[in-house]
Amino acid sequence: MKNLFDLTGKVAIVTGAARGIGQGIAIELAKHGANVVISDIIPGESTAKKIKELKVKSIYVKTDISDKEQVNELINKTIKEFKRIDILVNNAGIYLPGNVSDMLEETWNKTMNINAKGPFLCSQAALKYMKKGSSIINISSVAGIEGSAGGAAYCASKGAIRLFTKALAAEVGSLGIRVNSIHPGLIDTPMTTSFTQDKKALEGMMSKFLLKRVGQPVDIAGPAVFLASDASAYMTGSEIVADGGWIATL
Repeated sequence: MKNLFDLTGKVAIVTGAARGIGQGIAIELAKHGANVVISDIIPGESTAKKIKELKVKSIYVKTDISDKEQVNELINKTIKEFKRIDILVNNAGIYLPGNVSDMLEETWNKTMNINAKGPFLCSQAALKYMKKGSSIINISSVAGIEGSAGGAAYCASKGAIRLFTKALAAEVGSLGIRVNSIHPGLIDTPMTTSFTQDKKALEGMMSKFLLKRVGQPVDIAGPAVFLASDASAYMTGSEIVADGGWIATL
């Protein structure tokens, strides 16, 4: 009987995979048999090494996903090494807090360039090589569904990715390429230390979590494997919220 979650022989690109959610996704995809390209602006050789220990192939390509030339180089190196692209996980992102009233234009632009423009550039470049059965997974956020004070740029960028996902799904569905999004809540990563290490703030947030715990990268990696695999073959333009029940009671 076919294992719906088997990714053996598939080639995945995961952006922002040197640490945090991206690293968790990359490793879990590899555990299910995928060869994985690690893309990040920071060193990702250690993640690639961990993946190779799982007896699959992996390379690291330093990439600023807001730069079209670097994105094209990422795709070219992937094709040169693996000859195909089956899975693209647009995970790389930044969070720069600030109120609209005094936010620097640079903060807005940088957030949009990485969080919204980056997935567009990566998807556009990868689609040239993706065939029927391929999957694009965009990591949005619960902040792409609801707003929060001090997070206007981040919320706007993640909301953009939510609808970019649905629009792209409509565009490539006839080709048999699926596009879905995942919306994490508070996940324990280097990007969220300002929340997880503030005991008072964390206690206030924890009261909203139905599962009464902060998420871990593996909590997002599981849904990513699902969306990358044949287990979700009839899903496209959909969104998975993995937030411990954060927005269920709003």
